[in-house]
Amino acid sequence: MNSYSFSSEIQVTPVSVTPKAGWLDSQRLSIKLPIGFLMGAIFALATPGFDIAYLAWVGLIPLLILIRACNSPWQSVFTGFTFGAGYYAIALSFFTGMYPLRWLGLHDAVSFQIVFLAWLVEVIHYSSLTALFALFVFCLPLRPSFLPNHRRPFYPYLIAVPSIWVFLQWVVATSPIFLGSPLSQLAYTQSRNLPLIQLAAVGGSALVDFVIVMFNAACAQLIIETSGIARNLGERTDQLNLKFGSALDLMLCFVVIAFALNWGNQRIAQIEDEVRPEHAIRFNPQTPPIPVTIVQGNVSIENERFKAISPAEFCGRYNELTANTSSSLVVLPEGVVTVSQMGQGGLLPALKHISQEERKEIIYGAIEPLKNGHINVARLVSPFGYKESAYVKQRLVPFGEVVPESLRDKLPSTSEVFLAAQKAQIIRSGWGKIGVAICNEVIFPKIVSDQVRDGASLIVVLANLGWFHNSSLNKQYLACATLRAVENKRFLVLSTNTGVSGVIDPAGLVVSKSYALKRGVLTDTVQFIYSKTPFNRMHWL
Repeated sequence: MNSYSFSSEIQVTPVSVTPKAGWLDSQRLSIKLPIGFLMGAIFALATPGFDIAYLAWVGLIPLLILIRACNSPWQSVFTGFTFGAGYYAIALSFFTGMYPLRWLGLHDAVSFQIVFLAWLVEVIHYSSLTALFALFVFCLPLRPSFLPNHRRPFYPYLIAVPSIWVFLQWVVATSPIFLGSPLSQLAYTQSRNLPLIQLAAVGGSALVDFVIVMFNAACAQLIIETSGIARNLGERTDQLNLKFGSALDLMLCFVVIAFALNWGNQRIAQIEDEVRPEHAIRFNPQTPPIPVTIVQGNVSIENERFKAISPAEFCGRYNELTANTSSSLVVLPEGVVTVSQMGQGGLLPALKHISQEERKEIIYGAIEPLKNGHINVARLVSPFGYKESAYVKQRLVPFGEVVPESLRDKLPSTSEVFLAAQKAQIIRSGWGKIGVAICNEVIFPKIVSDQVRDGASLIVVLANLGWFHNSSLNKQYLACATLRAVENKRFLVLSTNTGVSGVIDPAGLVVSKSYALKRGVLTDTVQFIYSKTPFNRMHWL
């Protein structure tokens, strides 16, 4: 009888499986970085000044795909940073408009170094924001919104990604670490898409950002799940369900966008009906439509600093432009009245004379000296017996109005110390209360909305954009003003020294605007509006 012996153990030789290396392999960081930089630069073409607005709807997709292909948090940080560097290198190119800095008394070579350094610092500064965004997206376990994973906590991709983006934008707007310049908001790229930006009346420009990033996230998620790029985040549902969930997310985005556009069109039609001259009294019985004139003197920063234009000539130019108007309200830009224009024969006495003789209310910007510094202020001159009211700037420009003491002696033009107001003020006119933003303050929604909550029924923005000449900043500034008008449902009057000036209606339509680097006046009709938007009621924003 044959006997057989069996081994009680079965030896199995382990077989190592090497992942297939592709162009987007998680270990190949050297490939991701230049791709990220290039994609970020293309994404920046959506910003005002380049005006390829549709890129905002797809520009974040490459970044989200690259993040999911990363193998470590540090890889995601580097990838996000390079993407941001490409984006901000283009979006902040208006810094080059400052060159040359001859008005500072600097040689062209030194001017180039300073402008380049300022641009580079800001690019690096804000690229860290994109790096944080990439890190958060990488670290969170994300899934399609309708596919829960009971074995591991997860956050819906469709909601989490735009929430991260909006949160970081809020950090930028409120934190002094980022110098408070949230110019990177995607809502500004859509300033001409009037139906979409009506969402700002509900949740501010942040809500517009949320919808745009949500669409990018849905598209990226679908590409990720159908291409197999996604990292293994633990227990997964089957691949078919993941693909279905991603497709469902994208369909939901289309529904949300369609609803937003339809509602936006309805709101625009309603506002247009309210602001028609024949209906204005019915909707706003407190005040009728009034003509407003914007004075654009076109005095360049070089003319101011080099005194190429004398105080008398400066006064004569603005005096002539202001007097030759028939409007009830005249708005002059930021800083037209300085110490040299306050005395006898200066612009300020001329403005007061015009106001009394021609029965006009005049808003002008002034730089006024105090005992311990200067203030950037907007004042109203009224012939109706109202006590002169003023608005003092709250948010000063870093390195423009707020300069470290160590640099003040080296930059003669920044030797003045500026003081900021601690709270919002309202200008009271014969027609109603007027909210004011000076220069960079138009970037900050809260500064304007706080005044609207206090009763401002018209928004006036004063600025001197001559520092950057005819750069893309002009269009970016106009886009910011457009969102402020929609958020608060107010007419907005934008008066700049060198352009672009304009009048924007409560729906965000630029009713009229001037050309940059042109002298003249712009006249249109505005109304004082008293109704509030849901955004106005969000006191915490």
